[in-house]
Amino acid sequence: MISDLAISDACILALLASNSKEKPLSQTQLAKILNMSQQSVSRKLKELENMNLIRRVVLKEGEIISLTEEGERYLNSCLQLIMNAIMNIHSLKIRGRVTSGLGEGKVFLSIPYYTENIKKTLGFIPYPGTLNIVIYEKVSLENRLILDTAKYLYIPEHKEQDRILGSVKLYPATINGISPAAVVIPTRTTHPKSVVEVISPYHLREKLSLKDGDEVEVEVLI
Repeated sequence: MISDLAISDACILALLASNSKEKPLSQTQLAKILNMSQQSVSRKLKELENMNLIRRVVLKEGEIISLTEEGERYLNSCLQLIMNAIMNIHSLKIRGRVTSGLGEGKVFLSIPYYTENIKKTLGFIPYPGTLNIVIYEKVSLENRLILDTAKYLYIPEHKEQDRILGSVKLYPATINGISPAAVVIPTRTTHPKSVVEVISPYHLREKLSLKDGDEVEVEVLI
């Protein structure tokens, strides 16, 4: 389906995904944001609706337009293709060996605040647990240190009634060619810089048939 739609269609879907499902958005507003004519926007919305990528509710003050499940899947596919294309241009590689953690990743990914923000930021719900990797070579350690000054996605600190949830840096990545995935670096971590944690919607140990000591390669988008 991806080849059947233009980039402008993907832009419309991304814009609609970021818009509240309960906030009316007129075609005039949409046309202005996208720098398109209202007639073009109207035609595009009709095409997307016919393809079951969006749903529309018409109100006096505008329309509530939201993505269908099929639309969300399509948008995630577009984002993944874009990420892979950019990664081929500018990325760094970190090699290491799989190691068992202390279960902190499972606790971290059992907190709704983090899982909801990861889905919003990266487009996937993470498997409840991180894959810990110990870096064993100088070049990979140097690349890991580069991450501290590289661009990243961000989950801010969050205060709850009885605790403070620390902020987290996210770096889109692949691991042994598998995506989506991301390197996560919590601001509050007990890990040294020679250890990286990787998240994914997959149970990576099963998906990649990994056991402690196996070598893996993480390619990080920066």
